[in-house]
Amino acid sequence: MKIKKAVLVLLTGSLLMNTIPCFAAAEGGGTVKVSSTSSVSSEDYSQIPDAETLQKDVGFVPKTADALAGGFKFISGSITESFDMDTNGNITNKTKGISFKYDRDKDGNVKSVTYSAEPHKFQVFPENSHVTKYGEVELYFDSQYANYLAWAEDDIFYHLIDINKKVTEEEMIDMAKGIIDIKKAADKQ
Repeated sequence: MKIKKAVLVLLTGSLLMNTIPCFAAAEGGGTVKVSSTSSVSSEDYSQIPDAETLQKDVGFVPKTADALAGGFKFISGSITESFDMDTNGNITNKTKGISFKYDRDKDGNVKSVTYSAEPHKFQVFPENSHVTKYGEVELYFDSQYANYLAWAEDDIFYHLIDINKKVTEEEMIDMAKGIIDIKKAADKQ
């Protein structure tokens, strides 16, 4: 068991050392959730993709925004891949998602946040999260390892992450409210 944990720590560490954002989190039943950003340049987004492109690239259409509350502007985006790994190292529950980076430069003080979405099939909310209700949606904030805000809506799991802990809970909640208030492309027609 110690060897498996050591391998998991080394795997996670090696993924984190690369410039590709990723995370791993232990889940119940002896599985580990791993998420990584695609490094295929043809899948990178230099602007917010339209609904048709998202459907083709990841198989679903999450809510998207050119800017987030607080003056955060879209910088880039990538396709992500998440999967669970069981104790034998087998990959299960593989799924694609999106990850968009937003920055705000205010008087030379740069803050960054990553906004991600994937189908809400296998995700769990962090234990001991601070929960805020916005309409019918529950927002789960956790700051143990990074400032992290997550919610589920219309079978899509959304989250905002600031690994530098510069973006406050209140700023993230304002961003989430703005995203929740966006009408999906299908609803706008």
